[in-house]
Amino acid sequence: MKLNLRVFFFNAKTDYLPYYKNFKINIADDEPLKNILPKIKEQNIFFNYPQENLSFRVNSLVTDGRVKVKDVVKELGKELLIEPTSSYHASNCLILNDDDFYESYKLLEEFCNEDDKIFYQSLHAEHYASATFEYNKKYIGDAVIILASRLIYNKNPHREEILKAISCPNGLWDAEFEDNMLIPQDYSGTFNLLRDLSIPPKDKNRVSDLGTRYYKEQDLSNLEKVGVAFYYGNRFAKERYELSNEVKEKGYFEVKFNHSHKSCGINIADFNEELALIKAGRVLSDAYDSGAVILVANKDYINYFKRNYGKIEKVINRELRINLVDIDNFSV
Repeated sequence: MKLNLRVFFFNAKTDYLPYYKNFKINIADDEPLKNILPKIKEQNIFFNYPQENLSFRVNSLVTDGRVKVKDVVKELGKELLIEPTSSYHASNCLILNDDDFYESYKLLEEFCNEDDKIFYQSLHAEHYASATFEYNKKYIGDAVIILASRLIYNKNPHREEILKAISCPNGLWDAEFEDNMLIPQDYSGTFNLLRDLSIPPKDKNRVSDLGTRYYKEQDLSNLEKVGVAFYYGNRFAKERYELSNEVKEKGYFEVKFNHSHKSCGINIADFNEELALIKAGRVLSDAYDSGAVILVANKDYINYFKRNYGKIEKVINRELRINLVDIDNFSV
């Protein structure tokens, strides 16, 4: 099987910015995906990847590379983007400076036995797959929060100390779990349970609505073509929306955008409002910048966006001109 790869390159010692190179790779479809890495190395000696704790991103999803090539192609196609799990922590192509991974472990180290330590080490990929790093580079990572859940589930006698440790600044209360793994793993229930067991922070990062405007629908009657974006909220959403042929005949077309399945902050709005609104702004901005003038989602998401519309504009420092429509009321 022939794959077309676009591969991330960066060496912290010699490069100022990362860059990408294209490769054509021949590989058997039943081989593990990680076997593409030495093939890239054969074509370019400056490409490097870790020999331990191997993980990397393929089309933005994190994998340890053990998945078979045929399964990757079935889901993602033959055009693959290969990047480190965290470009921010990249030191040499796919090799990371992972000091922060071990630093986060110190939060719970005194409550762990050897099995717990081994379990944490197995979460190296999950740590760098953490979506919260996109918004907070100082975040402790999903892995140590997952470890805390394991300790509590196993009836560790230090439950309160464990919860206090992960409730530190840049910890649990900044986290809204998003699954960025190639093979899906949903820990959202784990994060919600730990928050239920913990004491919320007193400082909820509230955003003042002073000087903000209310949501107002835009007049679209003069548009010949109307872009519609559907928002689902997370990768596990069961809903799938589409435009009917009748609607398409009236000039409406679907707009695809990167954040259609990304979290919008709705689950952390009560205890970290500013971060929640930044995430909401990222969703709405991406939909609008991709060509949508209407965003359609379920009632809960639409009410959240409308209720906070002015404050969302405030935290992202731009006006948003996109109509928000509940899927149950979407008609033209």
